Amino acid sequence: MDKLTKKKALLNSIRSSEGVNFECDENAIHEEYKAQGENKSSLAIKILSIFGGFIATLAFLGFLAIAGLYNSELGLLIFGIGFITSAIWLNKAYNKIIIDTFSISIYVIGFALFAFGLLEMNVDKNIITILISFIALSSLIVTQNFILSFISVLIISGNFIFLIISNNSYDLIHLYVFINTLCLTYLFLNEAKLISSSKRISQLYNPVRIGLIISLLFGLVSIGKRHLIPISQGYIWLSSIAMILVIMYLVYSIIKINEIKTIKSKVLIYTLSTLILIPTIFSPSISGAILIILLSFLVNYKTGLAIGIISIIYFVSQYYYDLNFTLLTKSIILFISGVIFLLFYLFTIKNLNKNEKI
Repeated sequence: MDKLTKKKALLNSIRSSEGVNFECDENAIHEEYKAQGENKSSLAIKILSIFGGFIATLAFLGFLAIAGLYNSELGLLIFGIGFITSAIWLNKAYNKIIIDTFSISIYVIGFALFAFGLLEMNVDKNIITILISFIALSSLIVTQNFILSFISVLIISGNFIFLIISNNSYDLIHLYVFINTLCLTYLFLNEAKLISSSKRISQLYNPVRIGLIISLLFGLVSIGKRHLIPISQGYIWLSSIAMILVIMYLVYSIIKINEIKTIKSKVLIYTLSTLILIPTIFSPSISGAILIILLSFLVNYKTGLAIGIISIIYFVSQYYYDLNFTLLTKSIILFISGVIFLLFYLFTIKNLNKNEKI
């Protein structure tokens, strides 16, 4: 049975279970699936296409440099705004991979030209950053192209980090992590509501979700990599407390979903969760990776789960490397942590087997 037949069977199944009140535009669903099939290609081809479009755009910029564009601040601004506008228009007008790859290149380069032009005009860096964020947010609202929306989210998040660093307000990175954590958690826990609210939001959901995950990782790396930015180590626990509170809420949600009602099981779950999270108080990047894993597991988001697993391996390794303890002490810490994780795993498997038997 091919995918289109499966989709028709699924719609028929939903229609029979929901009754006469169920309504859907079946033709529109089939047309959308057909359009996705026509534009489907491997990741390697997409990467090569984007790289080719980027090189072609750079060649065009080289021509503009020879023509003396970079001697004109106004010319930089005009071409920057023109590139950004053209990228948005191309994605609204066409739905082809080759157009997407070209528009992505001119979109990114458009922002670079726009920023460089304002810098040449001696505009304040904070104002430039705010303007770029506003343009990226506007393009996010106008077009719902996956890659363009994803890049827009990263641009907005990157600008927030730039503002924090350029103004030497390094400890505000905790606020950045906290806001990203809340936004990401809200997005995951309200997936069904958001996707069903409107077509525009449903198209933005996936790129914004992966964009927020990467944005959160930006903040976690800034905190987790010691001396990357000069944050106060005395306040490092601020991000951890926010992460731990959200994780405990997720644990509560998972217990509720799995209908675990016995007091003994609940106490054991909360105890093991607390034992796992306490060592991460001074390493919020680890608790952040755990948060990404739990959220992705909760909604069965495989890409996020893979990112979370890779992140936790990296952050644990980084934390282990940065510890000012002897090798024996580090080994004992890792051993105890491993035992706690194994106990949690065994307890989870035991409960799953019980539920299956029931």
